[in-house]
Amino acid sequence: MSRFERFTSRLVPLLVDNIDTDQIIPARFLKTITKEGLDQQLFYDWRYDAEGNPRPDFILNQPRAQGAQILLAGDNF
Repeated sequence: MSRFERFTSRLVPLLVDNIDTDQIIPARFLKTITKEGLDQQLFYDWRYDAEGNPRPDFILNQPRAQGAQILLAGDNF
């Protein structure tokens, strides 16, 4: 990995403290040996309803989050 001094990107605020790791990526999606596709499972139970439809009120589903590479999280993330 090469060193960098500056990283510029859009920021997404997810100011929730003490997020359970099973909310970050639910365990049911961790039965893979590669990391491919895990980005689609990130906060899955918060991002999608029971039918798999995106919840428009969740920050990562909103247009302002598209292309963001920095997640500003709460305490104990």
